[in-house]
Amino acid sequence: MAASMSQVEELYDFIHPLAVRAGEILLEGYQNAGKAVALKDGEFYNVVTAYDNQIEEFLMEKILARYPDHKFIGEEDTHKNNNVTKELTDAPTWIIDPIDGTSNFIKQIPHVSVSIGLSIKKQIVLGVVNNPAQNKLYTAKLGQGAFCNGKPIHVSSCEHLNDANVAYEVCLLHAPKIRNKHIKRIYHVGSNARRLLAYSAVVDSLCMVAAGNLDAFHIEDMYPWDCAAGYLLIREAGGVVTHPYGGLFDIMKPDLICAGTETLRAEIEHLIRKADQEKHVGAE
Repeated sequence: MAASMSQVEELYDFIHPLAVRAGEILLEGYQNAGKAVALKDGEFYNVVTAYDNQIEEFLMEKILARYPDHKFIGEEDTHKNNNVTKELTDAPTWIIDPIDGTSNFIKQIPHVSVSIGLSIKKQIVLGVVNNPAQNKLYTAKLGQGAFCNGKPIHVSSCEHLNDANVAYEVCLLHAPKIRNKHIKRIYHVGSNARRLLAYSAVVDSLCMVAAGNLDAFHIEDMYPWDCAAGYLLIREAGGVVTHPYGGLFDIMKPDLICAGTETLRAEIEHLIRKADQEKHVGAE
């Protein structure tokens, strides 16, 4: 049985003020130019700050105090306990990215957000994204539309790639195993789009598609916390989200194309398939 509307409303009323407070913590750190930075997994491009951990810990503690049986999928996994999981089950599961766009956060580039999604019965029913640097709070409840600062938002009606502003994460070129795949895709999509843009912030890019600021976005090799809330925002704003080769989007392997229209999404899929059929470019 799916989550009831009253259950979703209760959980939204609970998480909304916590998302606001998490944004305040993010903004405090954002305005502090002397942030301490550490590397995750020894990768020079994979950075984390104390604020990432502070925000995730704050949210988990507040949620567990109210709902001790709820589960979490989060980027930092601050709490190593039985509530943190790597698998999506029927249990209410909060999917949290405490700071999406940490590199932007460090450099005071305003594409940075707290992202909170909620899955019940393996279905995303709630999404809240707070970008305090831009004073934007995005919210969505399943079946009830998408909003920014309380006002309805809608995807764009763009149907052709040569009219479209499309986002792509060029930072993925850091990873040798997937570099050539993305170089080829960037070439084909970027050659045909009116503009190809990169914000180094998956969550913010998804929100911009939901709000119609971007016409489409393609991302692959990401994680559930990057996409859970943004996925629901786009769907509730009238957009389409699929696997890059079409088919159902899977939050636990969140490779996707999202767009305001199916026509535009299909055109991007065609170019991705074309890119993937080409031989490798350059040396690994």
